[in-house]
Amino acid sequence: MKTIFSISNKKYILKYERKMPEKEVLKMKSFVTNKGEKLVKTEKFKIKKISEKKQSEFLKLISN
Repeated sequence: MKTIFSISNKKYILKYERKMPEKEVLKMKSFVTNKGEKLVKTEKFKIKKISEKKQSEFLKLISN
């Protein structure tokens, strides 16, 4: 299952190929995309919306 972050209308597919619970996402300090980019959480990091499909989990985030 892919985890996809949407930040400022830009989609980032994470390297992790498993379902990540909301608590785990909030606990982590940074994330690595499938392209090798490192996303670092800021203090304003908030999960706005979570939607799940069979093969992917989509999280809409606010992070500025």
